[in-house]
Amino acid sequence: MENKSLRYTLPPMGWNSFCSMNCEPNQKVLMEAADALVETGLKDAGYIYVNLDDGWIEKERGSDGRLVVRKDRFPDGMRALTDYIHKRGLKAGIYLGCGQTTWNGDAGSVGHEFEDAQDIADWGFDFLKYDDHPTEMDPPDRDLIAEYMKMACALKATGRDILYNICDHGSYSPWKWAQGVSPMWRIGIDIRDQWDGPTGEAAWSLMDTIDCRNADLYPYAGVGHFNDPDMLVVGMHKANDWMGPGCTDIEYMTNFALWCMMAAPLMIGCDIRNMTETTKKILMHKGLIAIDQDPLCVQARRVRHNKKTGEDVWVKPLSDMRWAVALTNRSKKKKILSFKIEDLNLSKGVKGKLWDVWEDKDAGKFDCEFSVEVESHGTKVYIFSPVFGK
Repeated sequence: MENKSLRYTLPPMGWNSFCSMNCEPNQKVLMEAADALVETGLKDAGYIYVNLDDGWIEKERGSDGRLVVRKDRFPDGMRALTDYIHKRGLKAGIYLGCGQTTWNGDAGSVGHEFEDAQDIADWGFDFLKYDDHPTEMDPPDRDLIAEYMKMACALKATGRDILYNICDHGSYSPWKWAQGVSPMWRIGIDIRDQWDGPTGEAAWSLMDTIDCRNADLYPYAGVGHFNDPDMLVVGMHKANDWMGPGCTDIEYMTNFALWCMMAAPLMIGCDIRNMTETTKKILMHKGLIAIDQDPLCVQARRVRHNKKTGEDVWVKPLSDMRWAVALTNRSKKKKILSFKIEDLNLSKGVKGKLWDVWEDKDAGKFDCEFSVEVESHGTKVYIFSPVFGK
């Protein structure tokens, strides 16, 4: 039987409530976020999902066994919310807990998959983030993969086209089994608004997210199936205590550039109602978005990783016989970084042109080696287009 999720051939783009609202979302902010996507131009740039995360469900189910929506946060109910989002030309996403409870301690969906899937379909949702939450109430022989497969069947049974996001935090290596079940799967624990360094057990910094797992998962990404390194923290600027100490705009540029190089889903985490102009420019950069949304959907491979000098080189094949190259300076000082034609797995003698993606300008000819100064924690991105013949 055809899995409708396979029709989502490119990495999805949108906004999620968690980073800016934690587990305290409400109807007003979700509707205002939908307005902001449209009015800022983010929708036109490709961000079409408005995703409600944890915190919308009551602790206990109703007498009929159904989930109960928190009326103090969503007084008009979920149908009113999705209708509002759809009228703005957007899609609506929602969160359920794969477990006895959600991370907020609200009613979970294990054992109620078919009822809950039908409810979110009847309410008009187009996206489901299904988030694993292990508890002491779980049976010792719990089969998490079976639970995720059961929800996939429940979503299919509704007849509604719902994008399914598996969020097991990488516990059961979903990149090995989720292709054909879901177009995207989380590869690790929650991300923090932090460049590097210790974050505790519950979250990873930007660099941890890449180093601990995603850099090595490039073979598992492709058309219709994507490794999800979690939400973008671009523009958070230490907006709250739970997300971490914050990053600089240069670090946010690296966050965006590397997520695009990795063909990652682009889910904005900041409060899009109050973005700076710099944040808007980063999130709406046409050249970087085009790399993320390239139809080949190849995740970049890190061809050079020098821990001592803090130099990373990433290469991503693109359509029309082009290559994207990213140079990341992880050190605390400006550096001259370079790449060679061999880094693109091309032979010496191949010549072509370079395009500076961030600056949106010609970067000259390239036939052997290219060097450029890169700011501390910055990332320069280029597109190489070979020129054949004389």
